[in-house]
Amino acid sequence: MSVRKTFRGRMSIVKSRYPLVLAAVVLAAAIASLSGCRPDDTTTNGHDTTTVVVDEVPDTLTGVWESDTLSAYNDMMMFHQDNLDDIYFEYDSYDLSTSALDILMENASYIMDTEGYRVLVEGHCDERGTIDYNLSLGEKRALAVYDYLVNYGIARSRLEYISYGKERPFDPGHNEQAWAGNRRAHFRVLPGN
Repeated sequence: MSVRKTFRGRMSIVKSRYPLVLAAVVLAAAIASLSGCRPDDTTTNGHDTTTVVVDEVPDTLTGVWESDTLSAYNDMMMFHQDNLDDIYFEYDSYDLSTSALDILMENASYIMDTEGYRVLVEGHCDERGTIDYNLSLGEKRALAVYDYLVNYGIARSRLEYISYGKERPFDPGHNEQAWAGNRRAHFRVLPGN
């Protein structure tokens, strides 16, 4: 028998026993960790002498996750959100109307003057038309607003855009008033800068 065949034969035996050996090692480690302290360390005249040391929380972490801090942060995000108005589009259009441009100018000015957040421009459509068509139209609406904000001077790193098409209507109605309210670009405030 050659050395190569003997080596391969021994390796196949080792490979077939490897899971058993690994399980035995893990079991031995688990038993050792669960066995506890040595008898001479745990009791003196029937009293437990085990000492537990608890590290104190560093002062630098105190208050970081308190609800007041998170509440103030969320309040600030909502404050920014409340200062950004949606803009609306005509049926089957992504052109920015005069009234939309007025609102956009105010929103852009506010975003430029305040920092500490980013803005997601969401493009929305009414329920008429196919899903694919409305996703495309919603993207064109969001992109028109995004381009306006970038041209105004807002850094691209502070802006994102997305289309929801007709999938997230603001008004669930099935009439002209509801459709007009759903043809919009919505500004969503995101954390970050």
